[in-house]
Amino acid sequence: MLRHDAGLYPPGVEPRDWGPDDVDERHQDPHASADLQGDVAKIFRAITKFEAIIRKRVVAFFLSGAGVITNSELMTPLRVAIVGFGTVGRSVARILIHGVSGLRLTRVFNRNVNRKRVDWVPASVSWTETIDDVFSPDVDVVVELVGGTDPAFEWMRRALSKGKSVVTANKQVMARHGLELFELARANGAQLGFEASVAGGIPVIRGIQEGLGGDELIRVQGVLNGTCNYILSEMASSVVSFETVLADAQARGYAEADPAVDLDGFDAQAKLAILSAVGLRRRVEPTTIPCRSIRGLVTADFDAARELGRAIRQVSVAERVKNGSGVRAAVGPAMVRLDSRLAQVAGSENVVVVDGVRGGQTAFVGQGAGGDPTAVAVVSDLLAIASGNSRMITHAFPVVGSDHRVVEMGAQPHYLRAAGGDEAERRLTEFGVVGAQRLDAVDNELLMVTDPCTTEAIEKSMNKLTNDEAVRVLAALPLVD
Repeated sequence: MLRHDAGLYPPGVEPRDWGPDDVDERHQDPHASADLQGDVAKIFRAITKFEAIIRKRVVAFFLSGAGVITNSELMTPLRVAIVGFGTVGRSVARILIHGVSGLRLTRVFNRNVNRKRVDWVPASVSWTETIDDVFSPDVDVVVELVGGTDPAFEWMRRALSKGKSVVTANKQVMARHGLELFELARANGAQLGFEASVAGGIPVIRGIQEGLGGDELIRVQGVLNGTCNYILSEMASSVVSFETVLADAQARGYAEADPAVDLDGFDAQAKLAILSAVGLRRRVEPTTIPCRSIRGLVTADFDAARELGRAIRQVSVAERVKNGSGVRAAVGPAMVRLDSRLAQVAGSENVVVVDGVRGGQTAFVGQGAGGDPTAVAVVSDLLAIASGNSRMITHAFPVVGSDHRVVEMGAQPHYLRAAGGDEAERRLTEFGVVGAQRLDAVDNELLMVTDPCTTEAIEKSMNKLTNDEAVRVLAALPLVD
């Protein structure tokens, strides 16, 4: 049998280090039979094999994350205050009260708060219409969901100045005041999450910052406004007027009572400014990005798009100027190829497409609006803060250097619809807007595709024709590839 004077194992050998190869003449009982010695060796081999299997399974258990204790499990849950209990605020509250590790809803602020109370929020949550309560010591993170710039910006400044982290869906504040807010966050050791400010529930900010952090992005474009995309999709699929579809969108809650911010491009303008800062690493003043409205489009424009194998979308685009510090940027209706990613989103969906020097083109697609999708983005930022993984998001916004200037987009073919037929084409040619292809038209209108030219050149022609009642440009859409 195996034996040793000081015990079962040889001197200096731990049990896990001793195996069947250690069964030699020094450790064998001289009175044991050869068969018994062989059986013992087999037993040791079986034990060694079993031990190896157990080790592999234990390692796999911990590597899978099942055996890892996270920061949020070790720490006291972050105490969250929601500022603004509208559609998104209610969706965020539902997620939090149904149990999210590391987070606890403690306060809800809203003006005239009694009309906002709901019985499904636990009694432990404090309701208030006094904003000072949000900045009390028993709140760790402020979720700003009131919208607009005033007083939202001031409340966010106040929270960050007190060292409280902030999560927001406010695109206007982030586009106009992001630099100041990020400087405040870094100076006070706070975090600032803003994933929900662009494209609702699509994780485009984190996707660009973390998933594409090793690339150098040179262009970002997208369909960033769900209201416009719903209207344009409906007009393309049925013979209805712009006014009829807009009224339907308002009835369904897809469009505001005053839809100007959406239709005229100002909503997408703010989102594009954020994407330029995060993706291209070039901050721009949002109001310097040219915007054109989708108002005035008619059925004939959608018929022309189909004839050209294209779809009409409100397109936002920003790209780095080669060998320079500027940004080419614009927001407005455009004709895109039917096989492009921009054409493949319908209804209220959003898409963001980025082009990188090394990784090529990457697309982010999903629901760009609505309470639940936006709430998912908000809670994802909260979880990142709770787990200590939000530093990268807080440092996503460039704070060094001055804003970059916005320059006009390069020359592109344009689709034009103009009153005046042949005379309109002659006058436009005089102004340098040359037709390359005429399309079928009715009622003495000119429908054509131009040679490459800038949108600004067409707008100058339109201004020169302002006083000419017989010749007017009614629609001008760039053809985007």
